[in-house]
Amino acid sequence: MSYKKRALLVIATIVIIILIFSHKLYGYFELTFDKLAAVYQSSPHLSSPVTPNKKESNNRSLTNIAADQNSQSLSASSSPHKADKVTVNRCRIPELVNITTQRQKYIKNDGSINYRVSKNYYQLETNLGKGYEPFLEELNLKLNAAFQHIENRLDIRLNKKIKLQIVFLTSRIEFENYLNTLGVPPSGYQGMYQSYNNLAVVEFINHKQAINAAIHEAIHAFNYAYFGYSLRFLNEGMAQYLSAITSNGAIATFNFSWLKHQRYPHQISILLFSELDWHGNNNHELYQNSNALFHFLMTNAQGRALVQQILKLEMKEPCSVLTQGVIEELLFEHFPNHQQEFDYWFENSVNSFLSEE
Repeated sequence: MSYKKRALLVIATIVIIILIFSHKLYGYFELTFDKLAAVYQSSPHLSSPVTPNKKESNNRSLTNIAADQNSQSLSASSSPHKADKVTVNRCRIPELVNITTQRQKYIKNDGSINYRVSKNYYQLETNLGKGYEPFLEELNLKLNAAFQHIENRLDIRLNKKIKLQIVFLTSRIEFENYLNTLGVPPSGYQGMYQSYNNLAVVEFINHKQAINAAIHEAIHAFNYAYFGYSLRFLNEGMAQYLSAITSNGAIATFNFSWLKHQRYPHQISILLFSELDWHGNNNHELYQNSNALFHFLMTNAQGRALVQQILKLEMKEPCSVLTQGVIEELLFEHFPNHQQEFDYWFENSVNSFLSEE
């Protein structure tokens, strides 16, 4: 073999080896990056602020640092969708017990007394004692109304009772010190929930704010106990939606004073792919847009069917998170014109709000 032929053969061999090696190396880096990104995006222990009504909270932020949940019981129907999920670590399933009922006396319209059976959806434990009886009575009424709303509006049977542990702290210093003992940076928070401790901590600024904050965190505890980890927009939207429920179960219309500067809402696809953005400077916008989206979904049968299906799929594998792709597939299956309908609902609602100001 001539020198030139041997040289060309050596060069060709080197090129082939480099191509094979670089392809494998690229694939390795790509796989590693995807795994790291998935773990980071689905981490249940990252904190992000939520902003309640500034007029009621002295410009402080209501925060939930764990969008994580877990579960074991509901009557979930089988789904044709594969539960395409991202695995999440540190999943601790809280102990659930069978739900109990009690007879409740009430006065009928004609003035006579009657009784009805009511469910005990939860077991509430707090550090509040004497003097807080009216507050706890209202909190219990609204918590019960919130769980009834979920069961009735989403047509989901709740057959397990959850344990709610809420610590209320009446001074900012006590609140921050308590969070520090849990390893949580307290800056700007009014409340938080830790899934692996199944513990909520709420700063008690005033009666109304503390009720709303406690319900918000209780909904995260509920989601954790029943359904498992979920994407942030759904978890936070649901907590915001139910936090202002009345004692008789009424849901107030969305407060568009938060988003009156927006002609259109965030695209639903942006909310789906916003996991990392919740820890940035625009988390207030994400909270309010997620709240608006959840209000919209709960106002029509298609939206409620979508939420129900997402929750049932989450429940099948509570320690992992449904991917954005699966959520998008469900959106187009249950609500083909979701973005157009959401834009229409949002624009009309904003215009109506502005005309009433």
